[in-house]
Amino acid sequence: MSAEDEKLLKEAKKLPWEDRLGHKNWKVRNEANVDLASVCDSITDPKDSRLRDFGHLFRKTVADSNAPVQEKALDALIAFLRAADSDAGRYAKEVCDAIAAKCLTGRKNTVDKAQAAFLLWVELEAVDVFLDTMEKAIKNKVAKAVVPAVDVMFQALRSAFKSLLVFSTGS
Repeated sequence: MSAEDEKLLKEAKKLPWEDRLGHKNWKVRNEANVDLASVCDSITDPKDSRLRDFGHLFRKTVADSNAPVQEKALDALIAFLRAADSDAGRYAKEVCDAIAAKCLTGRKNTVDKAQAAFLLWVELEAVDVFLDTMEKAIKNKVAKAVVPAVDVMFQALRSAFKSLLVFSTGS
């Protein structure tokens, strides 16, 4: 990395999250997502106030036009969802819509991470939003987006069925 890039990244770390995540330089956005994932990974209390500060950021970050940055944004979202509780559901609609619109037709890793994020939203009880988003996604004219949407719906159903089975057998 050039000295100029290092200086830019160092200066960008001083900016607020919104400015870093929306920066014109993709390297700044990429590093901001890595940092955001790291912060979210360090949060152990789902009532941590930082989670409320971060939730609104993901609508734009997961829709980034740069594929590697988008993938890092999904990593940060997954870290956020793992740390959060059902209160995070207030961000589900706009974030799920952005994921469906921009991530289901991406690279395999991007699609896998998008599906993981959807499943975490389901775990956080944002089932209605998930189903609404999937309904739109399976009506997409681009078949490449439909297959992952159907696949993640089956994954969610399989997971729910297994949980129900474990609950009903008591083991």
